[in-house]
Amino acid sequence: MSKKQTAGACGPQGENHERALARLIESTARHRGRLEVFSDFVELSALAVSNTVDRRQFEAREARYLEIAKQYPAEEFERFPRMLGHLTLALEQHCAVGELGDVLGQVYMQLGLGNGRAGQFFTPYTISRMMALMLVGDGAEARAKGFIDVLEPACGAGGMVIAVADALDQAGLNRQGAMHATCIDIDARCVHMTYLQASLLHIPAIVLHGNSLSGEVWNCWYTPAHVLGGWRTRLSARRRHEPVPVVLEDARAPATDPAPPAHRRPQVSPGLVQQLSLFGLEK
Repeated sequence: MSKKQTAGACGPQGENHERALARLIESTARHRGRLEVFSDFVELSALAVSNTVDRRQFEAREARYLEIAKQYPAEEFERFPRMLGHLTLALEQHCAVGELGDVLGQVYMQLGLGNGRAGQFFTPYTISRMMALMLVGDGAEARAKGFIDVLEPACGAGGMVIAVADALDQAGLNRQGAMHATCIDIDARCVHMTYLQASLLHIPAIVLHGNSLSGEVWNCWYTPAHVLGGWRTRLSARRRHEPVPVVLEDARAPATDPAPPAHRRPQVSPGLVQQLSLFGLEK
């Protein structure tokens, strides 16, 4: 079976799951607005995933999940699991043709949800992938050091981090062990998007809701791959000897914005869970 045939077989009769996801969002948004429904979808999904691996934040996140859920009648709320199913199958379709993809970023822009006035737009995945392939090359650095430590200071939907995972796959490495990403965004919606896609693609990552320039951090999310892969120990060992990560530039940031310093990790704000250390590493 060819790669294209395999991709089509991921859904019933080759269904385009990105379009199906967008249609479900639009049908649910008739009385609410597409941005609200999209935001609730990614947050609900992120909360559900987080609560499978992060017990310390379970109660607060479960309460937030129920707070959102009660705003929807049952016949509308049942669409959210279907949205998550389409997202999962859309990511699987990309994997089946030999490359990953930024599905949420594409759906977000297709629905016209980008904030142009704030300079917000998501880098097309083809560009992110090209940059990542150039950065990773044949994977020699990951092989020599054990893994690549990636810092993404304006993560958006996570497209750049997904592209690095893609490039490592292309170099014959297993992304689950060959990279770890620390992703930051000032927009909570972007945090949820990045966390959700990184979780579904089993990318080890810590996703922070914070400001890369001021160093403020308000919330922290650990992907299942981070928790199950024992990355707290691996990162602690690495950062005792090599504190500077690889920094990715994201075209979402306006060209006039000053670049965040690569040598300094933002400090955790007093309001964040005090157990965090080493910039987002749980004790």
